[in-house]
Amino acid sequence: MSTWTSKPARRLCRALALALAVAGPAVAEDSAPRAVSVSQGGLVVTGPSGYCVDMHASRDGTAGAFVLFGTCAALSGKSGFGRPSRPGVLTASVIDGAPAEGIASLLPEMAAFFATPAGKRALSRSGNPETVELRGSYIEGTTLYLDIVDRAASAQRVAPGYWRAVLALNGRTVSLSVMSLADDPLGESEKRRLLQSFVARMKSANGAGLF
Repeated sequence: MSTWTSKPARRLCRALALALAVAGPAVAEDSAPRAVSVSQGGLVVTGPSGYCVDMHASRDGTAGAFVLFGTCAALSGKSGFGRPSRPGVLTASVIDGAPAEGIASLLPEMAAFFATPAGKRALSRSGNPETVELRGSYIEGTTLYLDIVDRAASAQRVAPGYWRAVLALNGRTVSLSVMSLADDPLGESEKRRLLQSFVARMKSANGAGLF
C-alpha cells in the first residue's frame, strides 16, 4: 500500500479500535439523551429514531470518543420514549482528523485495505484477523459501507454479522456500526437500512449533505 493511503488507513484503524475501549471520562450525564456533543463540541452524535445514548458506556477523551446507543425505552425505563420494533445495538467512534485529500477519493483504497489481514485485524473485536470475514463493501457518495462477520469470542452477546460505515464529518473520522443481539438477530437488509438511517442522521445533525 502506498504511503498516501496508509496514513488514512491507520487513522481508521484507530477509530475502529475505539469501539473496544476509549480512554477518557464518561460523557456528561443526562439520563438517556437522543444526541450528545463530543470532540470538544466539534461533533454531534445522534442515532436513528427510537435510539438514545447510553451515557454510562460512552466515553469522550483525548484518544477519541465512543458512543453506545440502545433503545430509548430500555435506557429510560419509559415505554413512551420510543422503541424500534426490532432493536439493534449501535455504536459511533470518533477521532479528530480526516484525510486532507478528502475521504471520498480514498474510499476504494480503504475498502481494499479492510480485505487484507491488517484490515481484518482492525475490524476484529479481539484483534485477531482470523475471526473476521469481510462479506462485501460498497461506496455510497462519501461513505464506505462494510458487511462484516466477526466470530471473536468477546462478541458472544451480539450476533457475529454486522454492518459498519466509515465517513468524515467536521474534520473528524467517524465509524458507525449496527449490530444485533445474538438471541434476536436482525436481518441483513434491516441492519443495512438502519445503518443508512444512522449515517443520514449524523450527516444532518452536523450540517453535511446526504451524499
